[in-house]
Amino acid sequence: MKETKFQDWKKSVSGFLGKEFWQDFQDVFMKEWPLVNVYESQNYLLCLIALPGLEKKEDVHIYVNHQSITLRGVINSEISGYQPVHEEFSNGRFERSIELPYPVHQVPSDASYKKGLLTLVLQRLQDREVSEVVVMDEDD
Repeated sequence: MKETKFQDWKKSVSGFLGKEFWQDFQDVFMKEWPLVNVYESQNYLLCLIALPGLEKKEDVHIYVNHQSITLRGVINSEISGYQPVHEEFSNGRFERSIELPYPVHQVPSDASYKKGLLTLVLQRLQDREVSEVVVMDEDD
């Protein structure tokens, strides 16, 4: 397999500075985490949030705020007896906010965690009714 110039340079730097050098830059190269997929139907949003290694549902806090959700929590995916060689799953504390395509009710219709996926079903907030205000004369 032909290595790119960057991979060749990275290997040289790792040889000189050690593999730990790149761990300091891991956040720069990683996508936002946790990974989130959002799907919509006519009246609902389905949010799938990848949280591999979540030990207890109490380790994640979900805040729904009109047109966004914020996730805060901690993942502990350390494996005893082994040293990491290559890691892509985040480990430790996380926080992420996701903007939603439209306002939703603050209380999810459903929230569950199964097989590493947190599932949220959020109901679309219908347009608020507009009513005319009738102003009375003080003379009446």
